[in-house]
Amino acid sequence: MSEVSRPRRTQQERRAATVAKLVDATIAAIGEVGYQRTTVQEICGRAGLSAGAMFRQFDTRLDLIVRTAEEIFARQLVGYRVTMEQLGAQDNPLDVALRFLRQAQQSTHTHSLREIFLAARSDTELRDRIAPIAENYYREIVAALEASGVLADFPADLREPIFFMMLHLFSGEAVVRGVYQRPDLDVTVLRLVEDMLAVYAAHTATAPN
Repeated sequence: MSEVSRPRRTQQERRAATVAKLVDATIAAIGEVGYQRTTVQEICGRAGLSAGAMFRQFDTRLDLIVRTAEEIFARQLVGYRVTMEQLGAQDNPLDVALRFLRQAQQSTHTHSLREIFLAARSDTELRDRIAPIAENYYREIVAALEASGVLADFPADLREPIFFMMLHLFSGEAVVRGVYQRPDLDVTVLRLVEDMLAVYAAHTATAPN
């Protein structure tokens, strides 16, 4: 019995597959060797593609970096939304949300994004191109957070600042933990954060308007 041949992929499907390989390779490369060492050669070697194949999809390395940042934002936004939607079924939604936020900051995707952010500090063109994408990304995350109700015990004008305070805390922690492992300290920090937030929530609930 002859094997059923698979239908040939369309040009659009082949292009999408090539772009996906390049983006995945770029994420891995930036996360492992840093932004500056993520050269065209490094990316193409990891993707198993020629430089010519890359430049048929992207005019410049910068174009690929921007597309990679978009993909990281998109993937992370899916993760945030799924987690936020499931918080209602959790016994301690705030604890689950904080643990997810901390874990997300330790992922290869976030390490890559952090490298891109650092590079954007001194690269005006990169900064100008990813800033609008980042703005929309964080706006969507805050919207998902608000819809989840996990910070409903806090005043509306403080929920976004609380989110960014936690984000920056765990992002900085992820950087330091790359060279200084302190799991015992991490446990204490999380407990302290949760206690501080609980005390503050109780305080704002009883404070006069």
